[in-house]
Amino acid sequence: MSSSTYVYAYVAFAAVYLVSAMAFVVNALRVSTALSRNRTAVERPRLGEATPPPSSSVARIERLLGYTQLATLLPLAYIVGSAFLGSRILKGAGPRAINILWLAFTVVACLAAVFLAARGVHESRALSRAAFVTDESRRPADFYQRVGVRLGLSAALLTLVAVFMLLNLFSVLGDLDSVLTARYVL
Repeated sequence: MSSSTYVYAYVAFAAVYLVSAMAFVVNALRVSTALSRNRTAVERPRLGEATPPPSSSVARIERLLGYTQLATLLPLAYIVGSAFLGSRILKGAGPRAINILWLAFTVVACLAAVFLAARGVHESRALSRAAFVTDESRRPADFYQRVGVRLGLSAALLTLVAVFMLLNLFSVLGDLDSVLTARYVL
């Protein structure tokens, strides 16, 4: 298998990741802005009262944060996994098996990017329709503002990772001829 397979597979992963990350970021920032601007006063639980159970809005916010953070870590996992598989080839492992494993790894990473973006967009849209301002758990308004800021920071990190991927993709595509002729591409 030539290095062009690796290059084109990486380009495919980067393109899928960029599209899914941008869709995810747009929706997450919209929710983050709405949460951060939430100024409606909601009654705080009294000292000594049990903390109210999480509402569906709070659970959705937590899932959205989790999806955002996983989407941010996905390219790092892809790069580390690719480097590990490349090092196996250099150490003499069967290149055919490693190549097939690497292509399968790339497909799984692409599917994970699409899955995380789809789940993130779904949670964002559900939160947009939800009335988290009048949350049944009676959480204070500053809780939503803090969570909104945290979600905004996570979306900003995801944006930075997407910008890194975009710059890396431009670098690969800008020097495609020399990358395609390289004997090894890790």
